[in-house]
Amino acid sequence: MNDEIHNNIEETENLLNSIDNSDAIQFSEWTKEKANLRYNGKLPKFPIYNNFIYWCNLGINIGSEQNKLRPVLILRTSKNSPICTILPLTTKRLQDGFWFHIDLEEVDSTVLVEQLKVVSKIRITDPYRKKGQLVTISQNDWNKINSQLESLYRLRPLKDE
Repeated sequence: MNDEIHNNIEETENLLNSIDNSDAIQFSEWTKEKANLRYNGKLPKFPIYNNFIYWCNLGINIGSEQNKLRPVLILRTSKNSPICTILPLTTKRLQDGFWFHIDLEEVDSTVLVEQLKVVSKIRITDPYRKKGQLVTISQNDWNKINSQLESLYRLRPLKDE
């Protein structure tokens, strides 16, 4: 192993030794898994469709970013693209009243519209199924999500200088 890699690993190990053990273990496990995905990962063999729900490995992230293996709504992708735009879902309906959280009709989940993210399709592990069927969203949910996306991600007006 070259010196630069060794030094980076040693610095990371020192940092992990200084934090909560369970956090350090989770982070080190994710680092190993992410390296495996990055260098050995394969694109899924199953098709990935817009407006359907899949399981996605989001890993260990920073602050309030969504983590771990969780359901996601595929917002945009194409057959030949190695990436997709996703909206993470909770594993239980939140019913918290936040305008940027949409409780779904078809599954017991909440769409976290503020967490829009682009990921590699290598992170998509499986289709989300209910009674053996692929799960999509209702037209009503689609309308609500689209409305929140337009509100949250529209550019704000430029200020006159």
